Amino acid sequence: MSERPCCRCPLCRIERNLLARFSDSREQELYRAFVSSTRSLSTFPDVPALLAHLRASQGDPRTDDIFRDLLEAGAAPPGLVEAFFVLAFVPVIHRTLRQVTALQPSLPLEDATQEALRSLLQVLRSDEFRVRQTHIAFAIARAVKRSLFAWAKREGMVVAVDQQISEDAFLVSEEELFEQHAVLRHFLYRCISKGLLANDELDLLLQFKLDGDRGEDLGDSEGISANAFRQRAKRLLAKLRRLAQTPPNTGEQDEE
Repeated sequence: MSERPCCRCPLCRIERNLLARFSDSREQELYRAFVSSTRSLSTFPDVPALLAHLRASQGDPRTDDIFRDLLEAGAAPPGLVEAFFVLAFVPVIHRTLRQVTALQPSLPLEDATQEALRSLLQVLRSDEFRVRQTHIAFAIARAVKRSLFAWAKREGMVVAVDQQISEDAFLVSEEELFEQHAVLRHFLYRCISKGLLANDELDLLLQFKLDGDRGEDLGDSEGISANAFRQRAKRLLAKLRRLAQTPPNTGEQDEE
């Protein structure tokens, strides 16, 4: 977790906003009150001192005590622990984003950044990492990298792989309601089976479109704002429309 030059990318803007937040006197008081009750954090007088130590450590196992304290924190102010982890892993995420967008230049950096942060928060909330005792920094970085590269591969396949899906999935008449549902189910199954749509993305779309959730509740569960959640759902819908409009490969036989 070494330092790197700060730039104007979305991730660096988030980093600057978080650092500005922790420069506020009230936030500094909340930080000191929180770390005073932990075993390994109380030696760091402020957030910059903690970050300097973590980033200089290069993920050394000696940081395990710090990360365990953060993962086990039960009385921390809302969002405080997540903000610590985001700041701590900004250098790792920054490098990974550059690698991903170099391999998939068509991917918007804003989308990739949001996906990276979402992956980080999901990792932190997983049972595996809440009980992990050693090599915590390395394991978190590896999990986020794998998740981001898998997402980029799926997104890149939208425009790179020949699809056997036509726009008929979205152009079925109202009189053919039963057929419409069958075609839509087949369309979604194709997307998932080909790795173009993840199961959690399908769940998000079902809740967004069928259950009528517009992001207030689901955004909180994902650790993002309601607006960010709505934008993510809209991007998924746009991806499905692009898939539906991709002409089928005439050189292959359609699967039953």
